[in-house]
Amino acid sequence: MYFFVRFKMTSNTALLNGGMDVKRMNGGPSHNSTQGNKLHEESDENKGCCGCTCLKKVSNAIVSGLEKSFYRIGKLVARNPWKTIFTCIVVCCVAGIGLMRWHEETEYVKVWLPRGSRMFEEDLWVKANFPERIRYEAVIIEDENVLSPQTLNAMFDIFKTAQNFKIEDGSSLEHLCIKAGPICRVNSILELWGYNETVIRSLTEDVIFKTVNQDVIQSPLYRNEIDLEKILGGIQRDNESRIISARATTFFWFIKRNDSSVASAEEWEKQLIELINDVGHKHIDQMYIYTARTFDDAIMGAASHDVGLLTIGFAFVYLFLTFSIGNYSLLEHKIFLAMSGLLSIGMAIIFTYGVGLGTGIMFGPIHQITPFMLLGIGVDDMFVIVESLRQLTPKERQLPVQERIGLTLKHAGVSITVTSVTDIVAFGIGGSTVIPSLSTFCMYAAIGVLALYILQATFFVACVTLDEQRIDSKRNACLLCYKHDDNYKPSKHYSFSLQYTFMRNIWGPFLTKIPVKIIVILVAVAMTGVNIWSFIRIKHDFDPSMYLPKDSYSQKYVEADRNYFPNDGAFVQMYCGKLDYRQNFNRLHELYNLIKDKPSVQSTTVDFWLASFVKWQNETSNSAISHTITNQSQDISVVPYQQDLLHQLMKFLGTEDGRVYWRYIKFDDLTNPTKIVGSVLTFRHVKCTTSICNIKAMDDMRELVDSFSFPGGGTCFVYSNPQYMFNETNKVLKLELYRNLALAAICVFVVTLILIANFWTSILVFICVVCTVIDVAGTMQFWDISVDTASSVLLILCFGLAVDYSAHIGHSFMTHTGSKNERTRKTLVSMGPAVFSGGFSTFLAFLLLVNSISYGFTLFFRIFTSVVIFGLFHGLVFLPVILSLIGPAPYNTNFLSETDKLEAKYSEAADIALRVHNGDINEVEMKELYPLKKAVNGSIKDNGLFWKEFDSSVPGNNFERCNSLPNSQCALEVSGSNDNNPRYSGSYYEQMSNGSLVQIPFPESHIPFTTKDNV
Repeated sequence: MYFFVRFKMTSNTALLNGGMDVKRMNGGPSHNSTQGNKLHEESDENKGCCGCTCLKKVSNAIVSGLEKSFYRIGKLVARNPWKTIFTCIVVCCVAGIGLMRWHEETEYVKVWLPRGSRMFEEDLWVKANFPERIRYEAVIIEDENVLSPQTLNAMFDIFKTAQNFKIEDGSSLEHLCIKAGPICRVNSILELWGYNETVIRSLTEDVIFKTVNQDVIQSPLYRNEIDLEKILGGIQRDNESRIISARATTFFWFIKRNDSSVASAEEWEKQLIELINDVGHKHIDQMYIYTARTFDDAIMGAASHDVGLLTIGFAFVYLFLTFSIGNYSLLEHKIFLAMSGLLSIGMAIIFTYGVGLGTGIMFGPIHQITPFMLLGIGVDDMFVIVESLRQLTPKERQLPVQERIGLTLKHAGVSITVTSVTDIVAFGIGGSTVIPSLSTFCMYAAIGVLALYILQATFFVACVTLDEQRIDSKRNACLLCYKHDDNYKPSKHYSFSLQYTFMRNIWGPFLTKIPVKIIVILVAVAMTGVNIWSFIRIKHDFDPSMYLPKDSYSQKYVEADRNYFPNDGAFVQMYCGKLDYRQNFNRLHELYNLIKDKPSVQSTTVDFWLASFVKWQNETSNSAISHTITNQSQDISVVPYQQDLLHQLMKFLGTEDGRVYWRYIKFDDLTNPTKIVGSVLTFRHVKCTTSICNIKAMDDMRELVDSFSFPGGGTCFVYSNPQYMFNETNKVLKLELYRNLALAAICVFVVTLILIANFWTSILVFICVVCTVIDVAGTMQFWDISVDTASSVLLILCFGLAVDYSAHIGHSFMTHTGSKNERTRKTLVSMGPAVFSGGFSTFLAFLLLVNSISYGFTLFFRIFTSVVIFGLFHGLVFLPVILSLIGPAPYNTNFLSETDKLEAKYSEAADIALRVHNGDINEVEMKELYPLKKAVNGSIKDNGLFWKEFDSSVPGNNFERCNSLPNSQCALEVSGSNDNNPRYSGSYYEQMSNGSLVQIPFPESHIPFTTKDNV
C-alpha cells in the first residue's frame, strides 16, 4: 500500500527521523521544482548582495551585534528579574526627584518667541522701563437697544455692584483699581454722564440721542476724546447718519497687576464673573465677560474634564492589551503583564519629566502631550516583544525560561531598536529648532523614547520572565496562589486569534492578488496627491482663542467681540528711548502723523502725549500758565525747571487733559526730573483675520519706524504683546516646520538604512513614512486645522509614530524566504497583528476625546486618529503590496526567522511517495513525483505543502508534542487501507497560530488508528 507524504527535501537527505537517507528511484526529475528554483535564485541574489556591498557588510555586523547583545541582555534579565525590576524602579524614582523643580513656563516670550528675535531685547526694555501693571477686565452688554434709559440704568446697577464687591482680606476695588485722579478708571458709555447716579437715573431717550450724536465727544472724567464706534456695536443710524440705537456696548475695568494683590484681584474677578454669568440683570438680554484669569481658568477646566476621558481611554487600552497579548485560558491570560506594560510607560514618563526638569529644560504647556506620545510608542514595543515570544518554535518553547527570554529579545530587540533609534535621532535633531517650546519638547520626547526603549528591554522583559515562570509552574493567571494540576487542559480554541486568522486566511491572500495590488497603488497615489494639494492650501495661523473650550463663557465673549467689534485690531505701542526730545520735537510729531496715515492703522486710535501736549500749548498761552502745578495722580512735588520743554511738559501733565499721560512718559527722576528717558505712543491696527495680514502690518510699521532717523541719535520701535509675538512665531513657523520635517525624514532614512540593512527596503519604508505624514498634514485642512505651534508639534510627532507602522513590516519582510508574495504573506502573519494592535490601542486611548470641549484635545484626537489611519494603511496595505512587487532579496541565513532558516537549508523540494511495508520500518522506498494539485485523499495543496487541520478528537492522535501546541496543522497525511496496521516514521511541518512553520520529528514509530490519520 502507498502513503502519500509531502516533505521538503535536501539534495541527499529527507526529513525522516531527523535525516534518514533515502534512495532515488525510477529516474525522476532531479529536484527541479518551481519552488526549488526560486529558492536557488533568491539564495544566489542574497549572496551576491552580501559579497559586493560594503553597506551590507556593515549592516550585517550591526544587526548581528545587536542580536547577540539583546540575546545576552535577555538572558541576564531572565536570570535576575526581581533585581532588574527593583533597579529600574530605583533609577526612575531617583530621576523623579527632578519633579520637585516642577515649573510650567507660560510666558509667551520664553515659550514661543523664536530665538534670535529682536523682540527679546525689546521685551526686556519694555519690562524695565514700562512694566505691564494692569489686569484688564472686559464685559460686553447685549440688548435690543443698549442706548435705552432702561438698559443704561441696568448697566449702572452692574457698575455699582462691582464697585462694592467685598474681598476676604478686606480690600475692595478702591484698593485694587488703576486710578485716573481720585477715581477708579472704568471705560464705558456711562463715562458720558460721569457715572453720576442722579444724572443716569434721570436720563431720557432725547437726552441720550443728543449726547451720542455730538460732533466731538469727550470724556468728562478722563478728558480724552471718545470714539463711539469703539464702545458701541451693532449701531443703527437714521437717514442723516445719526446714531439711533446699538445692539452692544462694553465695560472695561483696569486692575493693578502686582504680586502682593494677585489673590485679591482674582477674588474680585471671580465675583465679577459670577455677577455677569450667574446673577445677570433682568433688563439686559445677555452679558459676556473676559477677565485676566479667564484663559487659565478655561484651559484648566477643560483639561480637568478631558483628563477623565483620557483615564477611561487608558482603561480601554488596558482591556485591549489584556485580551490581545494573552490566550483564552486560565493559565495564559496576561492581566498582570498588561498592567506591567502600562506601568513601564508610566515609569518612562516619570523619568522623562524628572530628568528634563532636573537638568533645567524648560517645561511648557505643549509638553503635557508627551505621555500620550510615549503611550503610543510604548504599546507598539510591547506588542512586538510579546509577539516575538509567541513565535518561538515548539523546540524553543521547551527550553528553560532564560533561553526563551534571550531568544525573544534577540528577535524583538532589533525591531524596536529600528523604531526607537529613529525616533530619538529625529527628535534630537528637532531640538535645534529656534522656537523654544518646539525645541524643548523634542528634547523631552528624545529622553522619553530612550527611557521607554531601555525600560521595555529590561523592566517589561523582566515582567515577561515572571509571567513565563508562572505559566511553567501552572499558576492561575488571576489568582497567583492557585496552582493547576498537570491534568489541566485549555479549551480547544483557547489560542484563537481573530487578527492572526484574518491576516493568514483573508488579508494576506487577498492583498497579493494582482487586481488588488493595482487598486491599492492607485488609491495610495491619488490619496497622496490630494493631500499634497490640500496641505499647500492650508492656513498658517495662530489664534489663541481656538484653545478656549467650546460653549464656555470665554468663547462666547470672543464670538460676541468679533460680531459687534470686528474692526478692533491689535493694540500696539511705539516706544522711544533716550532721545533729545527738545531737538527731535518736530521729528516725533512728524512720525506721529505718518503713523496716522498708515492704511494698516486706525487713525482715530493713535494717541501720543506729544500731540496732546502740542494741542494744549496751542490752546493755552504761556502767560496764562502761572498757577502752581498740581498732580493728582502722582505723590510728588514739582519744582521750577531751567529746561523750557520740561517745565511746560510738567505743567501739562498736571492738568486734567494731561494727567492720563503720566504712565506714557518716563523721567530720569520723578522728584527732580532733568530729562525724558522713555515715552510711548499707542494705536490700534486695522482688524486682520489672517497671520499673513498681521505679519505684513507689523513689517510695514517696523519699516517705517526703524528707518526714521533722529538727530543726535536714539531710536524708537513698535511693540505689541501678544500680537507681534504671535507674528514673530508665525513668521518662522512654516519654515521651521518644513525644516524639522525634512530633518526628521532624513533621520528616518539614514537610521532605517543602517538598522534594516537594505537600501531598497529603507527607501520603501521612507516613502511610506513620508506619505503618511503628507496624508496627515493634508487631512488637517479637512479637519479645519491650521498650522500653528501645537499642530506643528503634533506633525513632528507623526514621524515618531509613522515609523513604527512601516519599519516593523519592512524589517520583518527581510527575515522571510520564498517568493515575494509568500514573504509578504508571512510578514503580514508574523508582524501584522502586532502593528495593527499597536495602532488600534493608540486610537482607543483618545477615542473619547472626539467630543472634547477643549480645542487642544480635539486637535490631538484628530491628528492622532489621522496618524493611526494613514500609518496602518501604509504599513499594512501599501508597503506589503510594494514589497510583493519590487521587494529585495531576504537577509542571509544568519538573520532569518527560525522557520525561514529551516526552509533556507533546503534549496530543492520534491513530491515523494512513501511505500511503507508491514515489516521492518527501515524498509522504505521513495520515489519523486511531479508537484500535485491535490493529494490522493483530496486535500488541497497550499504553497507546496498538503495541509489538514489537526483534530485532537480523533482517537489515536495522542502525541503530546502535537496536542499541546495550538492550532496544529501537519503536512503528513496517510491514506489507504488500514487492514495490515502499517507503521511509518519521519517528521512533519506544523503551522503555529502565528503562521510560522516548524519541523517536528516523530518521537517514535506511529501506528495509525484510522484510514486517514491526521497527525
